[in-house]
Amino acid sequence: MTQPPEASTRRGGRTVVPAVSPGRGTARSSGWRHVARTVHAWLVLPHALPVLVVLATTAGFAILARGGIPSGGELARLLLAMLGGQLAIGAVNEVVDADLDAVAQPTKPIPAGYVSVRAALWLAGVSLAAMVFFAAGFGPWSLALCALGTGAGLAYDLWAKRTLLSWLPYLVALPLLPIWVWVALEGFEARLLLLYPLGSLAVVGVHLSQALPDAGSDRAAGIRSLSSLLGERRAILACWAATLSAPVLALLLARAVTERPGVVLGASAVVAALVGLDAALYAVRRPLGVAACFPCVAVSTAAMGLGWVLAVR
Repeated sequence: MTQPPEASTRRGGRTVVPAVSPGRGTARSSGWRHVARTVHAWLVLPHALPVLVVLATTAGFAILARGGIPSGGELARLLLAMLGGQLAIGAVNEVVDADLDAVAQPTKPIPAGYVSVRAALWLAGVSLAAMVFFAAGFGPWSLALCALGTGAGLAYDLWAKRTLLSWLPYLVALPLLPIWVWVALEGFEARLLLLYPLGSLAVVGVHLSQALPDAGSDRAAGIRSLSSLLGERRAILACWAATLSAPVLALLLARAVTERPGVVLGASAVVAALVGLDAALYAVRRPLGVAACFPCVAVSTAAMGLGWVLAVR
């Protein structure tokens, strides 16, 4: 092959072609891609989107509890306690599902080889230690409630996820969030216990929305969870119905337990709009509706919870 003029020189009557490494740029680019994919894998491993939703909701409840932004690093310590528990739950979930994901979702962090099982377990252990440290800073009851919520999440990972009781850990943990925030910052507030009957079906909706993308692969693997038993279409319909149950119940109870029913009405409108948006997306393009289901339902449930707490506080 003839070299371009600028790539060769004449020395002693002969042509000398300088040494080149045509693969160097490709290797460098490949190296950066590997780094980027590894960073992405570590973000995906603990389920970054659900973690961000929970942290944002925790911050909202903390602001409501204090009547403003908590001072003296309280908010940071509260969020770090919650972050520790959420990271541990997400990492253990990926470890438990690694064998199934190797077949059904081989691009996920562990089966793709970007995160080892040992590293994921290390993250879980460190995160649990952080949860204990920061939650204990608010007192023993704060630690007990935070540990209960985290324990429910781990029970989902290790046992309930592959059973028909997969919704139960969600029912325990999600309404517990504002109760824990109040206990940590202000003390126990009995009226917050109404979140359990009020949000019981909505919590099932959150569970179905998060499990929905795996419904097909779970069914193929013989896993008898609620979402795999229902199948995609019935699961998403049940998810929307369960999510809409919270504003219906809240509106029925609002006049009896709060002097600010308008706040509940506003939160209910947000829920209806987000569920309607997801239904429209599903009608236009089913995969898009499935992907958008969890963000829509999670934000709906958080908005309803924040609205109810604001109305009754």
